[in-house]
Amino acid sequence: MGSRRTLASIGALVLAGAILDLATLGDPPAQSTDDTATEPTVAAIVAVVSPAPPAPAPPPVVHVVPRRVVIISEDGLRPDVLSAELTPRHFALMAQGASAILAETIPESDTLPSHASMLSGVGAIAHGLSWNSYKADRGFIHVPTIFSMAHAHGMSTAMIVGKPKLRHIASPGTVDHFERPSYLCNGVAKRAAEYFTASSPDLLFIHFSDPDEYGHSHGWMSPEYLRAVRWSDTCLGTVLDAIDASGNAETTLVIVTADHGGHGMHHSVGHEMVDREIPWIVRGPDVGHGVKIGGTIETVDTAATTLAALGLPALPHMTGEARLTFTR
Repeated sequence: MGSRRTLASIGALVLAGAILDLATLGDPPAQSTDDTATEPTVAAIVAVVSPAPPAPAPPPVVHVVPRRVVIISEDGLRPDVLSAELTPRHFALMAQGASAILAETIPESDTLPSHASMLSGVGAIAHGLSWNSYKADRGFIHVPTIFSMAHAHGMSTAMIVGKPKLRHIASPGTVDHFERPSYLCNGVAKRAAEYFTASSPDLLFIHFSDPDEYGHSHGWMSPEYLRAVRWSDTCLGTVLDAIDASGNAETTLVIVTADHGGHGMHHSVGHEMVDREIPWIVRGPDVGHGVKIGGTIETVDTAATTLAALGLPALPHMTGEARLTFTR
C-alpha cells in the first residue's frame, strides 16, 4: 500500500509541471531483495525533476565620483627630493594614487605668478600677476579662477595659506574663507585639518611655505632645506589624516604639487630647468593606485583637472588640460 501511495504522489508532481520527461527517468530500479532497502522519497524525485533556480543578479556597480577637491601646494618643493626615507607620506600617497613622471611650472617660476597660473589655468601674461609680493593697491588676479567657477555653481571654497601674497588670487566674492594662520606649515596644516573636519568645503587650497623659506636662507638641497622638506611631509600627513578620518576620503580628490623648484638660493634666476620642475601627485575617485602619468604635466593642468573632477566647465581661455578622466 505504501508503495502505491508513493508512486501516486510522484505522478501528481510530474503532472503538476515537472519539465523532465518521464522517459528520461529510465527503467525503474530493480526490486531489492534487501529487507532494509527503501524506495526513493518524494523530495528526492522533486530535486531531480525541478528546474534549477535562476542565478542571483550581480550586485549593482557603485561608481564613486569626486565631491570635493583639496589642493596642497608645497612652496619650493623639488620633485627629486622625494624619497621613502625623507618623505614617507608623499611616497605613500604615490602608492595610493597617481603621480607625474615630469611636471613643470610656468617660465616665471616665482610664487605668486606660479600659483596664479596653477589656480586659473592660464599663463602669467594672461592672469596679470607678474609681481611676487603682497601689494594691496594692485588688486586681484585679472581672470576667473577655479574658485570663481566653483562659487558660481554654489560650491563652498576656501584658501588656508602661509604667505599673504596669495590673497591676490582670492578675488572678492570667489573665496568663502581665506585664512593665514601662520607662516610655516605646522600652523597651516593644523588649521586646515580643523577646517576640513568642521566644514568639508567643496574646494580647498592649502599652502606650505617651509621648503621655499629654507631654500632661500640656506640653499636648495642643503641639510636645512631637507629638514624643511621633512617638516612639510609631516604637515602633509596632518592634512591627509584629517581627510581620512572625516568620512569623506572616498569622495575627495587630493592634488599635491608645488609652485616651483630651486637651485642654489634662488628659483627664478637664470631660468634653470630645475627651477621649473615640480611634483604632481593625485589621489581619489577614478584614480588608479601606483600609476605613473606620462608626458609633461603643466601647472595650469591643475586648474583644469580640478574643474573636471568637480564636474564644472573649463574657464574661458584656459590653456590647461584635465589630466584625468572622471565619469559622472
